[in-house]
Amino acid sequence: MSRLSVEIQLPEFDSVLERLGKGNKLPYTEAAVREAAHLLQSTWVEYASGVNVSYSGGTFRVGIQTGDYVRSIQNGLRFPDSMTGEVFSTSSHGESIESGQDSRDLKPKLLASPKAKTGKNGKKYITVPFRHGAPGAANNAMPGHIYDQARRLTFSRVSSNLPTRTYDRGGRIKEDNTGQRSQAGAHPGAGNSWKAGPYQGMVRMNKQGQTQYMTFRRLSENSPAAAWRRPPTKPKPIRNAVIENTRDQIEEMISQGFQQDMAATGLGGN
Repeated sequence: MSRLSVEIQLPEFDSVLERLGKGNKLPYTEAAVREAAHLLQSTWVEYASGVNVSYSGGTFRVGIQTGDYVRSIQNGLRFPDSMTGEVFSTSSHGESIESGQDSRDLKPKLLASPKAKTGKNGKKYITVPFRHGAPGAANNAMPGHIYDQARRLTFSRVSSNLPTRTYDRGGRIKEDNTGQRSQAGAHPGAGNSWKAGPYQGMVRMNKQGQTQYMTFRRLSENSPAAAWRRPPTKPKPIRNAVIENTRDQIEEMISQGFQQDMAATGLGGN
């Protein structure tokens, strides 16, 4: 479990509680604690959704967003007592963002999927879908000139799911070398060159009233392992960034709440 915590020191807090006596509350301070917890939560959700994040003089961005991670943060709010708010996530994706990931070979896991099939040659294969976003999308956005082509394609639709999925094929981007590249860096997948650009074969799908832009790539036992090896990712301190970018605001709102409580009880404040 990943947690967020910001501890605020309030001068005279203990002495004020002692002077108020048992059973007395600090409603403005308690409300500020709840507001601060919600601020932490909403900021964490925003950062996990792929915006550019400023942190310690630099910037980073979560490149792969998952609904599971965001939903986990949205559901991860509790108040153990009136002066404590906890924001947390139980998603493993958040931990992988914080610690980074080594280069990984995706081929064994994909071929072990129940969706994998066996060809006439006895070799396993699987068709892997890739979704592409419109320009400006938080995840896997395509270039503008590709989008101009893609949005004019006639729709492809799923015509049947049984016994296997079949499609009514519409238009597709036939040839495109945009982004055709070789993996670089010091990892086991470096040096592999893809035969086609990432947008070649793109189709325009209509699903439940939403347009999706998809490409499909075939992976088989004969596919070179390097072609399906994910490059390493650097650690991205998303929780530390949330704390750094909200601490001053949280300290101000809780301090103001405490001052209001002191004024309301005649113990000082503004």
